[in-house]
Amino acid sequence: MSSGISRAARSLAARLVLVAFAFAAVPVFLYGEFSAAEGAKRQVLLARLQVEGQLIARGLSLGLARIKAPSVVETRNVLDELNPAGVNVRLLFRPILSAGKSGPVFLVGATPALAPDSIEVERERLAGAGIIRAVPDSCEGGHALDLHYSSANGIDEVLTSIVPFTTAAGCWAVVTSQTTSGITGSFLDRPYWESPEVRMAAGVYALLMVLVLTVFGGLWFNLRRFGYEARNVADGGPASRPFVKANRIPELDGVARELDQMVGNLRSTAEAFRFAAEENAHAFKTPIATIAQAVEPLKRAVGKGDSAGRSLQVIEASLDRLDSLVAASRRLDQVNADLVSPPRQAVDLSRLVAALLESYDETTADRDITIERRVTPGCVVRASIEMMETVIENVLENALSFSPEHGIVQVTVARGDGRVVMVIDDQGPGATAEVLERMFERYVSHRPETDPSGAPHFGIGLWIVRRNVAAVGGTVEARNRSEGGLRVTVTLPTA
Repeated sequence: MSSGISRAARSLAARLVLVAFAFAAVPVFLYGEFSAAEGAKRQVLLARLQVEGQLIARGLSLGLARIKAPSVVETRNVLDELNPAGVNVRLLFRPILSAGKSGPVFLVGATPALAPDSIEVERERLAGAGIIRAVPDSCEGGHALDLHYSSANGIDEVLTSIVPFTTAAGCWAVVTSQTTSGITGSFLDRPYWESPEVRMAAGVYALLMVLVLTVFGGLWFNLRRFGYEARNVADGGPASRPFVKANRIPELDGVARELDQMVGNLRSTAEAFRFAAEENAHAFKTPIATIAQAVEPLKRAVGKGDSAGRSLQVIEASLDRLDSLVAASRRLDQVNADLVSPPRQAVDLSRLVAALLESYDETTADRDITIERRVTPGCVVRASIEMMETVIENVLENALSFSPEHGIVQVTVARGDGRVVMVIDDQGPGATAEVLERMFERYVSHRPETDPSGAPHFGIGLWIVRRNVAAVGGTVEARNRSEGGLRVTVTLPTA
């Protein structure tokens, strides 16, 4: 379990996911922190603007205190005298009527100045923004605001404060605002994510994220291409293209060249093994055949009873053994070649097993052994026909050699868990624990030196089975059956 977690932690794909998660999580966290700081900054600015509004209101109160009945002309003169540059001012007035009652709220002045026909429109816009309703409350104390507002002139503004003061004529309310086109107004009006610094930071961060993910993603996809080409080579066919041409990262050109060279060397080595196997077999077969032919006239000329006849029998037996040794050596060289560069293709194991079992019908009939077939059609594996033939023949011959007369050998081929399973059961004596442990080792044999046909055993048949099965990514195991006999199970990858 711990090794699996450690392997996952070292995985490039896992690290790519973590990098992507970090790139997604970091801006969310930073945006929250910076947005909170921006909110505090906004509150400080609003407090400063409220103080500025109070100063403007204090200056206006000095000029408006002497006005008993406010008029547009008089308030205009007072506003012009103060001239609050950079700040938009709306001067609202609520008169005190008889018996201490308050009257409606009037818009009596503004700077910049409003056209006479737009004063009422401006008042309605202020009412729509909630400013008129706030005046009675503002007479009790100031309010810091952050409201979007469109004036009668069509200019977007941000209302920043309402500052009241009272004279003998009634309650005045000085409403200050900033245009959204100004620096202060634009700061208050726009959301934080629309600020230039945030957009610039987001652009730089996005570029950095793309670069980092491109590096990791490019490396990951490049390795995937290498894996595809490697699988193509392992399947026994030529790669669709060399690793150098499949590579997209210049820094991996050296690795790609080494991989191409390694594949070339492996194929050359495999061909050399196969060529050497054929050459050696041919070189040994010729003198053996010559000796065998030369012995035939001597056998006819010499009787079997004397010493010369017995010597000829020894020579003949030795020739048979030499011939078997040459065949075994050839098989070993072929196995080594297949291990270096195993040819792989889609092999219909069901059809192959059925065809091979038919060739054993005559052999089993002589010994009255029955082969029961339980073959599921369409079981296709990724291997080679030659390698699978060797596996089937060696396991089956091992089962037949230990089966008693009138015995039954069961051959089962089926699918299971995404793989193909071949099981061969016999009714022989089974095997001890020590034999089971070493059964698939090289040069290990637990049978008589020769079988009934006189052919010698060298203990390489089951070893070749294990090597062939392992070469194509499968497994083989043997165990005793509860009802007696041995079961050999071969598990192979599907095509």
